[in-house]
Amino acid sequence: MVTELLVVWVLGVVAFFVLWAILLKVIKRVSERKKPKEENVQEEVTKRDDSVEQPI
Repeated sequence: MVTELLVVWVLGVVAFFVLWAILLKVIKRVSERKKPKEENVQEEVTKRDDSVEQPI
């Protein structure tokens, strides 16, 4: 009985950390995909600002 409980507890802990690692990888991928889009938007904004002549 105690050994079964211990095995279930260990499996639960291992599963928790495995799922946590998978979640971190997914978050990292999403942030890497989002980052280039943000950089492109900033480049477009700076290009627009450069093309508009500002009065002195």
